[in-house]
Amino acid sequence: MPDRVRMPGPAALLDAALGAWVRRFRSLTLAAALLSGLGIAVDAILIEPDWIEVIRTVEYVPGLRPTAPDLVLIHLSDLHVVRLGVRERRAIARINDAHPDLIVISGDLTRFGTRREDLEAFLGALHARYGIFAVWGNHDHWNGTAETWGPSALARAGVTLLRNENQIVRVPGGPIVMAGLDDPVTGHDNLKAAMGGVARSAVCLLLSHTPEIVRDLGNWDIDLVFAGHTHGGQVRLPGLGALVVPHGTRPYVEGWFDVRGDARLHVSQGLGWSMIPVRFFCRPRIDVISLRGGVAPVSRPRHGIVQRT
Repeated sequence: MPDRVRMPGPAALLDAALGAWVRRFRSLTLAAALLSGLGIAVDAILIEPDWIEVIRTVEYVPGLRPTAPDLVLIHLSDLHVVRLGVRERRAIARINDAHPDLIVISGDLTRFGTRREDLEAFLGALHARYGIFAVWGNHDHWNGTAETWGPSALARAGVTLLRNENQIVRVPGGPIVMAGLDDPVTGHDNLKAAMGGVARSAVCLLLSHTPEIVRDLGNWDIDLVFAGHTHGGQVRLPGLGALVVPHGTRPYVEGWFDVRGDARLHVSQGLGWSMIPVRFFCRPRIDVISLRGGVAPVSRPRHGIVQRT
């Protein structure tokens, strides 16, 4: 007689079905993880580094005449120009479309391998009614730009380089002192020299590559400090924020801050990238700041309304 076929019981059938479901779930989970990783990589490497964000804010400056028109200032930092590429061309268009009165650049204009003609072309294409002012950052010194061709390139592009010095700019709201620190990271800064001859009654804007210098502004009467260096963290995770920032800058990753001496600090998220060519949840940024004379209304944030585009 033929052997009788033994049919699996309900428990065995259930166990087999669960095993198949678990294997399928693991496969789907692995596929989803791989797709998510691929999506993150595409965003961080191919999309965000060239996806420029424009932030518009209003900052009240008591020393400027309230009846004068707003002074449109654009704050740029950490350009890290390598070539005149997609990001740089987009930045030029957005900056000039804002019709700035002043442009300030708080260091790290270059990265290793930057060509003089590309930096000159980028800076020379920018337009500001009352001038463009810049200071050096640590990368500009590390790669030798600050000590070799950099100063002449900036001069040809129409940019005023401030190396521990200041210059008066006359605008409708009254004279403004633009002061600039050479890079603090590499030890080239001298605040006393940068503030030399500045009257306490003057409206003073200080440029520095790194923001932590605000911990020691002494008795200098400085209204606004513009800094960069942090890149906004460059890579952020939702709920966690910036994963890595330069030493000493954690309290000032990006945005506006009240600091000692009644000054205000603005930290740029930067336009370029450093070390690795990625940005994640941290787009390149152009800050368009309307400096408005007078004291901010009590019912409004001191820096006014933030607009993102």
